[in-house]
Amino acid sequence: ILFVSIAQRAKAQNTTDPALIVFNINRPLVLSCNLTHPEINGTQEITWYKNGTHVEDMEELVGRYQLLPESQLFIIERTTVEDHGDYPCEFNATTQILQSTFQAKAMVYARLPKNTQLIEGENLWLVCRVFGSDPIVTWILPDGTVISNSTERVQLFEYDAVPNAALEILNVHLDERGNYTCVVNNQATVVNGNLPALAFGMVRVRSHLAPLWPVCGMAVEFFVLFVILYFYEKYRDPDDVDDDSVCDYIPGKGKRN
Repeated sequence: ILFVSIAQRAKAQNTTDPALIVFNINRPLVLSCNLTHPEINGTQEITWYKNGTHVEDMEELVGRYQLLPESQLFIIERTTVEDHGDYPCEFNATTQILQSTFQAKAMVYARLPKNTQLIEGENLWLVCRVFGSDPIVTWILPDGTVISNSTERVQLFEYDAVPNAALEILNVHLDERGNYTCVVNNQATVVNGNLPALAFGMVRVRSHLAPLWPVCGMAVEFFVLFVILYFYEKYRDPDDVDDDSVCDYIPGKGKRN
């Protein structure tokens, strides 16, 4: 699945209510504080925080961000999933503290193995590799059934700290082969209306007798060969025997020519 990403510039007003902004992993995140106050003349420094910590004190951001005070911009050049969180920007005026807050969420991505093969009666195990903020995973089976909770045979497990990212089907049946779909949502898709991340994987289920077919084929070949040789020897014309191959020995005279 190819996701096309665009750097987003988010603006918030003088409020403490967080504004949701969605970013794509490995793409820039651009936040514009956009505070308005007579004391802000374009050169005053805006202070930025992430989850209550000054961005200049965060080791994980070192070398990856820019602060542009005149434009009230905070830019992360190359984002990771760990860059999600609350980003307040703050200006200390004479009589008050102005603040705008952004809630940054990483868009979700998903991957499934393209092909999985197993034999009827084995347990199917699929892992959906998920990236993004607070993902919500559901599964769609080949028959269209949507799975969001475990059942007796179809069970969901946490994988890599992502709930329901692993799917197991006990004692898989032949009619359960086909395309499996991993559907991943988060706040970015539910609230902002972005499309969920989809990953597809083909599961092929062979009959439990399948491993015997090569052996049976070889056995049939040997049997046919045996029958041919048997009837050939049984009905062969005695005149076809080469006289030179028969050793005719006469006592006292040696071999007869």
